[in-house]
This record gives sequence, structure tokens and C-alpha cells, in this order.
Amino acid sequence: MKQCLSIMIILIIMAIAQNASAADNNNDIRVIIDVSGSMKKTDPLNLRVPAMKMLNGLIPDGSYAGVWSFGRYVDMTVKWGKVDKDWRKQADIGASKIHSNGLFTNIESALDRATLGWETADSKVKRSIILLTDGRVDISKDKEKNKASRNAILTKSIQALKKTGVKVHAIALSKDADASLLKQLALETVGSFETAESAEELQKIFFKLFERATEPDMIELKGNEFTVDKSIKEMTLLIFRPKGSKLTQLHPPNAAIINSKLKGKSTWRSEEGYDLITIKEPKVGVWKIDAYSDPYNRLMVVTDLQLKVGDIPYYLTPAQAINITAELHNKNQKISKNSFLRFVDFNLTHVDDNKHENQLALTYTDVRKDKGQYLHLLEEKLAEGKHSFIVTIDSQTFNRHKRVDVEVQWPVKVEVKSTTEPGTYRLTVQAREEYLKPDTLRVNVQLKAPDGQQSKLKLDNISNVWETEINANQAGLYQALIETTAQSVNGEKLKYDLGAFSMVGVYQSEPAEIEIESKPNLDDRVDLVKAGPSMPDEKTSWVQIMIIGGVFNFVLILIVGGIYFMFRRSSRKVEFSLDDELSDGKKSKKGKEPSNA
Repeated sequence: MKQCLSIMIILIIMAIAQNASAADNNNDIRVIIDVSGSMKKTDPLNLRVPAMKMLNGLIPDGSYAGVWSFGRYVDMTVKWGKVDKDWRKQADIGASKIHSNGLFTNIESALDRATLGWETADSKVKRSIILLTDGRVDISKDKEKNKASRNAILTKSIQALKKTGVKVHAIALSKDADASLLKQLALETVGSFETAESAEELQKIFFKLFERATEPDMIELKGNEFTVDKSIKEMTLLIFRPKGSKLTQLHPPNAAIINSKLKGKSTWRSEEGYDLITIKEPKVGVWKIDAYSDPYNRLMVVTDLQLKVGDIPYYLTPAQAINITAELHNKNQKISKNSFLRFVDFNLTHVDDNKHENQLALTYTDVRKDKGQYLHLLEEKLAEGKHSFIVTIDSQTFNRHKRVDVEVQWPVKVEVKSTTEPGTYRLTVQAREEYLKPDTLRVNVQLKAPDGQQSKLKLDNISNVWETEINANQAGLYQALIETTAQSVNGEKLKYDLGAFSMVGVYQSEPAEIEIESKPNLDDRVDLVKAGPSMPDEKTSWVQIMIIGGVFNFVLILIVGGIYFMFRRSSRKVEFSLDDELSDGKKSKKGKEPSNA
């Protein structure tokens, strides 16, 4: 009896431990991969395979995951289930079967199939979809059917995803992909969206979306070193390396080198483009890495000592303030004892779209109920573009590190482009379809000149794009002050003050008035003779008159001189011939002898 009771107690303890483990790792990740024929162009080397294998190796043990591929039809490539050694083996086999032979792009059916079992919300589970496609909704040669399917995604599918608490992280692997649809899926579900300019970028983007879906604990890599503390139970090192780069090697503290040949107790996964190394119960101390240095290299850890960063939206407008909070947890309990925290440094770094780093202060809260929390309220207006916020905590014995990437943009797209004419610009304003209903956009633009004067610009609406030409004809800075109103995709009325958009003005003088003098007729000439010479008009240039008069006099002198020269020459020739005649006559008379009779 006692033996049975002991066995029951052991089983209960094991069940509690298993449930606790499951509660600690509550990820449910569904991956949806496009295998349509167009992928032959956008992913000719089928780099989706190594990217999927990397994801298979990254998903934490104890998570639930599955992989679906789609073209016209949807197939379960890797059966949904609990992630363990056997699941990873099947996932690698499934990844190798990814192809590019599908006929259509049935995104609607893919979402429906991949979300089976998510009929109701579950606050204990973190549900994520990673969706990769290079095209648009394409289920038929009938355009109306394609349009209806797209509308169904934007209404029925999105509502179902929001209702069950699913975050969609989408990747567009082509400029032809329906970026507006994918981004709206991400925005409505508080997920994220990325565009891969080439298939070579897939691995890094897959990793970025994995980070967002699972929010792993990380250790900061300081150059080629990192420190492992005694709370770390497992570590996974991801090293991105281009073809031909040196092999990755790890130097543990006071132990033998670890590499792909001398693995020791490590699990080593090497594919084209990366190395993924997992080590359980790593040695405490300073480790060194001898590997290709890439800013995307990461060290993820399984640990009881965790850095928790408050939710920051992946998409923000420049007008939104950002509240950043950070806490240190041990075994899921916030650490609030000053005796411990005073030995820990909390740091915050902001990296803007131009890669400029700015150190911000994380201040300890003065609210009693939030004891143990560090915060920073960023109220300054951020420029449109991509920004990163990196929270790092450091002590003498451990460090933790988390990075959040956000995109800052207005829901309205504004472009100011210079034309071929100096000082002339083309202004266009249009709604971003993933945020707003384009036909509801209304625009008010005030143009502020360098002298401070303002005037309202008239814009033309051509197919829901508002545009006008701006003539900045004064030297100095012009500013277009833009305000808009519109309805969101959900019908909410929104108003945005987009601020000032600058242009450089160029001084342009007024065109000179050219008067064309017509020939006077005969009567006019008579009148002019009678009237005599007239005084020049006030607008006439005296310099021009003097030049014209000088040229006229010079020509006149040349003519008179020429006549005089010709006359003198002619006179000289006449005199010379008469003299000759006379001298010849004299000679003949003088030299002739009379004849004798």
C-alpha cells in the first residue's frame, strides 16, 4: 500500500513538473510556405530549405509547431506536434521536400488549414504564424474570384486571427507580392512584416521573425567574447557566415576547442549560410568565438534569470510616444530587492535609420507597486524609417540582452520630388492601403515661403492620389505644411498633422518684355520726316544708342574714305597717261631727221 502511494506521489510530482515545464515554454508556431511556380524565379536556389532547417533548429524544445506548404492546394509538410528530437528529424525531412511546382497562390486556404485547433483564445499560449509568399491572392483565372478571396482574408480571416490571439509575421519574397495585404495582416494582428529583396536574405529575416515570435533570452556578444553564468542551462549560438568564410570554433574556459569535427557534447547544425550550435550545461566563465563576424550573430540561452522588456509595437507613427520598461526576473518572479539590483546596470540604446547610436537613460521607478522596474518615456518625434531599441543589463557575473526593431511611418505616404525645372517640385499625397481607406483621404496643404508668407495649395485628386506642382521661385527654404483626414480600414475617423516637408527655393527673375518694332509704312515715313528726329523712349538703353551710333559713323567713314581713295587713284592714272603722251610726242619730233630732197 505504501509502495503504491509512493509511486502515485512520484507520478503526481512528475506531472506537476511536466506541466510547469510546458507552462514555461508556451509557444505554438505555425509556418506557411509558398511553393507556387513563381518561386522558380524568386528563389531559384531553393534557399527556403536551409532557412526552414534553421528555424527547425531554433524553435525551443517543448514548443508546439507545424509546417504547411501551399499553391493551389495546402499540404501539411511537417505534422503539427510537440518539438523534440523526433519532431526536428521529421521537420528536416519535410523542409527538404519544399518545391516550386504549385499552380496558384491560395493564401486564404493556407491560413484556414494552418489555424485548425485555434477556434478559441488561450491566454496561456503564445500563438504565431510565419507566412512566406512571393505573390498575390491567385486561386483562379477569374479575377473576380481572386478579388473575393482577397476580401475574405481582409475580413473573415483577420477577424478569426484576432479573436484567437494569433500574431502574423509575414515575409514578401518579391516586389510582385501583395505587400499591402501582408502588412495589413501583420498590423491587424499586432505582428510584423518584412520584405526580402533576395532569397539570400531569407535566413536572416526568418531569424528576425523567430525572435519576434518567441522573444528568446539572449547574452550580449562583446566582440569575440561572451560570459556564461551559472543560471544558464542551455545556450544556442547562431553564426551567419558567407560562402568561403572561416570555420566556426568555440573556446570554452579551461577546456578543449569545440568545432564541427570536435563537437564534444554540443549539437552542431551547419547549412549553407550559417552554423547553429547548441550546448547543454555550458561551462561557467568567459568563452571566446573564432568565427565570421556578422551583426546578426546571436547567443540565445535557456535560463532562470531573464530580462523582461515591455511590449513595444512594431509599427509606430512619428507622433507616438514610446514607453520602454525593463525588469529582471528569476524563475518568473520579478527581482525587486535593492540589495541585488544595485549591482546591476540597466542600459538602453536607440539606433536610428542611419545607424546612429544614442544612449538613453533607464530610470528606476518611483511607483511603489512597480518596484523593480526601470523605464524610459521617449516623447521626441522619430523620423520615418527603421529604428532599434536595445536593452542590456550587466553585472560582474552575468549579462542579458534584448533588441526590439520598429518601423516608424505615417499612414499617409508623402513624396516631394524635384523636376527638371530648377525650383519646381511635384508633391504627391496618398493613403497607405494597409492603414486607411484610400477614397476617404482628404488633404490640406499650406505652403510657407522663405519670407514667412503662407498660401493654401490646390491639389488634384487623380485615382485617390492627391498631387500638385510647387513653384519655389524665391531663394531660401520652402515648407509644405500637410494635414490629412481619413478613415482607417476599420472605419475609424483619423486626423494626422504630418508636419513640414522642406524644399529649396531658387530665385527666378521676371522675364524681360521684348518689344518688336514694326516697319513704318510710307505715310509713317512722311510723318517722321515732318516731325523730325524723336527723343528716345525712357525704356531705351543709351548704351545701345551710343554703340549703334558709333558703328554707323564708323561705317560712314569707311564708305567716304573708300570713295575718296578711289577718286584719287583714278585722277593719278589720268595725269600719268597725258604726260606719257606728251613726252612720247616730243621724243618723236625731236628724233625725226628731215629727208633730203
